[in-house]
Amino acid sequence: MQKELPEKLKRIPQIVTPDGAIPRKPTKAPVLRLDAQGREIDEHGNVVNVTKPSNLSTLKVNINKQKKDAFEILKPVLEVDPESNPHFDERMGIDKTKLLRPKRMNILFVEEGKWSRDAESIKLKSKYGEAQAKEQKAKQAQLAKAKAAPDINPNLIEITERVVFKEKLKDQIPEIEWWDVALLHSGNYGDIANGTIGEDKLKMEKITFYVEHPRPIEPPAEPAPPPPQPLKLTKQEQKKLRTQRRIAKEKERQELIKQGVIEPPKPKVKMSNLMKVLGTEATQDPTRLEKEVRNAAAEREQAHIDRNIARKLTPAELREKKERRLFDDPNTLDTLVSLYRINDLSHPKARFKLDVNAQENRLTGCSVICDGISVVVVEGGSKSIKRYGKLMLRRINWSDFSKEKEEDEDSDDDKPVNKCVLVWQGSIAKPSFNRFSVHDCIPEAAARKVFVDAGVPHYWDQAVNYVDDEASSIVF
Repeated sequence: MQKELPEKLKRIPQIVTPDGAIPRKPTKAPVLRLDAQGREIDEHGNVVNVTKPSNLSTLKVNINKQKKDAFEILKPVLEVDPESNPHFDERMGIDKTKLLRPKRMNILFVEEGKWSRDAESIKLKSKYGEAQAKEQKAKQAQLAKAKAAPDINPNLIEITERVVFKEKLKDQIPEIEWWDVALLHSGNYGDIANGTIGEDKLKMEKITFYVEHPRPIEPPAEPAPPPPQPLKLTKQEQKKLRTQRRIAKEKERQELIKQGVIEPPKPKVKMSNLMKVLGTEATQDPTRLEKEVRNAAAEREQAHIDRNIARKLTPAELREKKERRLFDDPNTLDTLVSLYRINDLSHPKARFKLDVNAQENRLTGCSVICDGISVVVVEGGSKSIKRYGKLMLRRINWSDFSKEKEEDEDSDDDKPVNKCVLVWQGSIAKPSFNRFSVHDCIPEAAARKVFVDAGVPHYWDQAVNYVDDEASSIVF
């Protein structure tokens, strides 16, 4: 066995490096030694200086800044006055003001008159040439400098004169106050000694039991803003709100009953629920209990009748309620006016209907009857005007009055059909007529005079010049 071992070792190929040297055996990893402060030390106890690696991770904004700093923009070196250099060309896009001064992030205001001065210099150059234009410009600058006030920065904010408040001088202290003059006989404070005064020195008849209050003045503060307007609710929302209030009120009453603040209501005993409510008590003396139940029911019925009578309106209140339903509020400012034109209003029945209905609806105005044309003007509230309009345009059949008149007289086929049209309807500030009246006027001048006296002649002119339109009229 020992003889075979050397031969086997010779057969194993040895690892040789390219330069022919046999590699050494791998050494052990160095031992990390730290002192009490956490610093790295060697085997002899000396502190090992280790350079910390730079932090390779950074923000992108820092990377962009490093690139920008590394890439230096070479700016052309400009003279103090580049325009004097014959080789300087402004068309190359080099702005001397931007290169010579640092970039500022502020607002630059154009001075007043800059553009007008530039335009004037261009005109001078085109008219006199460049050399003479410079001379003219220099002369104008000297004249303007002599006339103008000291230079002021146009960017400054104009400040007005300071408002000076004059202090109100206090009045001198009088020898005697005005409220004491009427009480002292001497008219001064000489009679007062040690803060007291005798009754003989006072006018006792001036002293009464009335208290004189100072005159009320308005506070110096501004008045409070008006309160917000209440929200307009619909009918359904108002009904829901009433229900919620009623439920909240009933819950509050139940809480008071539970707390013992108010007494609980007595049970409503009737003949139908007598045994359910009273129970065994009903069998002890049924006659007495039946009498009490009937008396309680009669009291409840009488209380119900009394409440209805208390809520019932008086005849004056009923009359007022009916007037409110039929007519508008008399305190309203606007007054509606309706102007009607009728071909023939000579029939007595038609006159009577118009007059009576106008008085019943509390309308003012007039009815002017003339040959060939009749004009009716009514003034009043919206409800009354609406009812009167239905009378004029729907309820009255104007053709029937013309037929009755034709039966009495000879018929004329060329005569137009009698009808009523609404010429105009609008609102005015105050009525022009005091009451409703009917006027028979043969000439048109007399008919127009009725409206002139009322201050509304345009009503007559508008009715006469009205062009009939079948779309706006109702013919029966």
